[in-house]
Amino acid sequence: MPLRLSTTSWPVLASLALASLAVPAMAQSSMGSREYQMAELNELPASVREEVLRRATDGNTPRGVLEVMLLNAMQERFPASRIVALDMGRGVAVVQTPEKQLKALTFNKQQGLRVVGEVAMQ
Repeated sequence: MPLRLSTTSWPVLASLALASLAVPAMAQSSMGSREYQMAELNELPASVREEVLRRATDGNTPRGVLEVMLLNAMQERFPASRIVALDMGRGVAVVQTPEKQLKALTFNKQQGLRVVGEVAMQ
């Protein structure tokens, strides 16, 4: 007996087919490619770059080390915050405070990832 699909099933099947095409793109690591991480490192001063590479061992990625260094620098202003978005190229990080408030922080990559400004978002 042949499989019969109602006309209402076609949009659902089309959606599933399109979603299956997006799966490989979603599977890519949020850390980016190794080349991308190296490009981020090349924008840093030599002393910071050396420290990041020294600490990027035992499963720690350069991006992860940079995020930890930034978070440590931001802890002075916003204790117990977490980074929810990071744009190394523009020198902007968005942190979420324990009160669930979002703040955009600008930082200077050339001066050791020092926070230089903030804007509250909402």
